Amino acid sequence: MEFYEQVLKAKKENKVYATATVVKTEGNTPRKPGAKMLVFADGSIVGSVGGGIVEEQTIADCLAAMNSGQNLMKTYSAISQEVVEKGMVCGNNMTIFIESGERLPYLYLCGCGHVAQAVLPLAKALGYYVVAIDARDISGYEEALAPADELHILESFDQIGQLNFIPGSAFIVCSFSHKTDGDILNVILSKEPSYVGMLGGKPKIRALFTKLKENGYSEEVLKQIHAPIGLDIGGEKPVEIAVSIMAEVLAAKYSGSCRSMRDILRDSVFPL
Repeated sequence: MEFYEQVLKAKKENKVYATATVVKTEGNTPRKPGAKMLVFADGSIVGSVGGGIVEEQTIADCLAAMNSGQNLMKTYSAISQEVVEKGMVCGNNMTIFIESGERLPYLYLCGCGHVAQAVLPLAKALGYYVVAIDARDISGYEEALAPADELHILESFDQIGQLNFIPGSAFIVCSFSHKTDGDILNVILSKEPSYVGMLGGKPKIRALFTKLKENGYSEEVLKQIHAPIGLDIGGEKPVEIAVSIMAEVLAAKYSGSCRSMRDILRDSVFPL
């Protein structure tokens, strides 16, 4: 059961991993069909497909599968010149199915106020691994943040650079002050984000963008920040703002046009 328990643990912790399962063997092989191995991004393993050169090659292919996200079916020969030189001549061919574990996309909530609390359950429902970050006492709204997969309470947002951010993640910046939003942006813009959105009006945006430009960020980079955040759907309640934010996050993810489907299909429907 350890293998499956480790897979479930990896899923829960949203780790990058791949599984390798022996599906067919020919001749005298070290493991038989059904043997399994779990491989993590650092090359560590749980289980085995037989050791030796076959296992080395399988681990390498598992790491490649993690990077590509593609599954593989490969046949490995346990008898080769390299194997003979290593003294391993006990086996023939092993066919192994390599499956890349699916990791949820990351969304970082930088600030845990009313809007972030409304975004959190919606983001979870949409399949995101949500990391909530704040630098304030969260007494009184712990329950609202309970759905978060991770919760980091910093002494100040000056420490946000100490966190390990996953490249390609979405970031929502909604902390308690202009300065802290600036501190956050100054860090996360260098983390290869797929989406960055920030709450705020024109004066705040101009002031922060001017400061970021002074810090070396180009206007092209700054134009990629969605500020003010969200789509214009007209709502003002936190949950309505949350809907507009997550709609924009999804549009960025799927390269959506944000146009009304009615308008997109109008010409194909009319004239009747």
